[in-house]
Amino acid sequence: MTGVVVSLDAKLQTATVKHGQIKGWMEAMTMEYPVRSKSDFAKLHEGDKITATVDVSGSDYSLSNVQVQSGSQ
Repeated sequence: MTGVVVSLDAKLQTATVKHGQIKGWMEAMTMEYPVRSKSDFAKLHEGDKITATVDVSGSDYSLSNVQVQSGSQ
């Protein structure tokens, strides 16, 4: 997915991301995602443009492979 970090919750280790369509899964929207990796979460700041993998298992989902795009912030 590609999107922009709207807000972060360090306690829950979640990122709210405004993202484009994720083909085969959901339309463009703003949604909160758990970020399982502490190192991926530590990279993030509000306003960052990111790419990430959305991992889906049943009704559980999270972000991995988070990459902050150059020129963000």
